[in-house]
Amino acid sequence: MLRFRPIVNTVLVVLLLMAVGAVFWLRRPAQPGYLDTVDLTPPPMPDDLFVGDEMVPPVPLAEFDLINFSGERVSNADLQGKTTLLSFAYTSCPDTCPVMFGRFLGVQEEFGAAIGADVELVFVTVDPEVDTPERLQRHAEALDGKWYFLTEELAAMQKVWEDFRVYVEKEGALVGHSNVTYLIDDLGLIRVRYSGLPPTSIFVADLQKLLDE
Repeated sequence: MLRFRPIVNTVLVVLLLMAVGAVFWLRRPAQPGYLDTVDLTPPPMPDDLFVGDEMVPPVPLAEFDLINFSGERVSNADLQGKTTLLSFAYTSCPDTCPVMFGRFLGVQEEFGAAIGADVELVFVTVDPEVDTPERLQRHAEALDGKWYFLTEELAAMQKVWEDFRVYVEKEGALVGHSNVTYLIDDLGLIRVRYSGLPPTSIFVADLQKLLDE
């Protein structure tokens, strides 16, 4: 029995030392952890940033001379002095184009009387063989769209698509094309590029930034 007493004493001493160490650990001054010393608050976004993809530096608007649904000719020079939202679509599109028409109607509603004065909305067709001025006019009037809807002969349109980096491929009645929209300032410089189908709120925010400059 006696031979186990040194072992028992050793265990008791170890336990006592551990207890004393635990007391000192719990009573130690609190030290900040690494994350406590780091400010994790995200910095505020600068007010001058666009929501869309900003073109740095801005790119001069490509030259074009097309026919509006009203029959009048419209060129890039006619957009000088106005802030313009320009996109590509066609009237018989079954999917993405109706969404973009809706987006532009939202912008039209938001800016009201400024449309046609300080702000222009422009669609360029990707199906000129079908989208005659008469068809474009019926389409715009049916939607009450306060925008230009431009077309021309196929050869002229191909040049425009190329200048604006828009992919177009027609198969039967359907036209595959890039969903791209440009925001152009009153000096005729492309300031922002959008891919896909951004919500109306993004167009409105960026348009307002340009108008406030």
